[in-house]
Amino acid sequence: MSATTAPQLNTAATKQPTLQQSNIARVQALVAEFQAGRPEGYLAGVHENIHGSVLGGLIPGGDDYRGKAAFQELMGSMDQYMEVSKFEPKNWRAVNDDVLFNVDWAFVWIPTGKLIETTALVRKVVRDGMICEKYHCICDVEAITGQPSPHDATPVERVQELLAEYGAGRPEGYLAGVSDDFSGSVLQGWVPDEMARFNSKEDFGKLMGEMEQYMEVTKFEPCNFVAMPNNDMMFNVNWCFTYKSTGKVVETTAVVRKVLDKDNNLCEKYHMVDADCVLEESPRDVVAAATERTALKTPLSTALSTAGGTGVVLSTSLMCNE
Repeated sequence: MSATTAPQLNTAATKQPTLQQSNIARVQALVAEFQAGRPEGYLAGVHENIHGSVLGGLIPGGDDYRGKAAFQELMGSMDQYMEVSKFEPKNWRAVNDDVLFNVDWAFVWIPTGKLIETTALVRKVVRDGMICEKYHCICDVEAITGQPSPHDATPVERVQELLAEYGAGRPEGYLAGVSDDFSGSVLQGWVPDEMARFNSKEDFGKLMGEMEQYMEVTKFEPCNFVAMPNNDMMFNVNWCFTYKSTGKVVETTAVVRKVLDKDNNLCEKYHMVDADCVLEESPRDVVAAATERTALKTPLSTALSTAGGTGVVLSTSLMCNE
């Protein structure tokens, strides 16, 4: 289908929901508090019953902490194991109550003295402005510590098997690993909402069949797979595609979360791409939108000195994957 005949999206009706915008802004504001050397400001946004996994396999107890006190203790022990020189959040996405993003890290792993440069996948669950769950999982734990991740690798292995089927041109092989009550959202914000959101395997199958009306894909590269608790996993996808409605070539990075059920089938999927990156049509639009989204930035040396060696640097650029 040509660019001129592709279905048109009413962008005014499909902007990111206010709740998701608010949740991203809330998490970014809390990160900025920590960055500015006010950890108490960050903790003010943490629920008393917070739980999850932070740096599991690196920091003792990080793979399953429960409660605000345990979280504080965990964060306070980080400088015993890591000397951080870079902590850069990017790829901010949100769906339902979740805020999903990446963090690019550089740190000296103190037990070996080795400099580590890696990426983490992060999921924070926000309810009523409070972080109730936090999962911050670094890629390649075994390469850093010599020990495997404490989280079950089955979800990652299963997702990689299904992606291989899809990549080999066998979508039926992928769908064989999908539960009948499969739910989630894919590419929401720039394909029609009734298509992006699905609540069954049948709906998802229709979505797969209709995506080529909106995009002509030249690159789809999954990477940065991490296992998480609760039969959960996350990864990135590096995309390059032509958005047929405008003819615009888009290069961007998606943040993806998938959940398996007890039968080892996919029961939830969230594949989030920056809709603004797709819909902005001119360099002037991109600059204006990037200016709006610019987060507070602090020199790394200042952040590290004021935040106990775990300072946060928020980066902004005109690239769609930032």
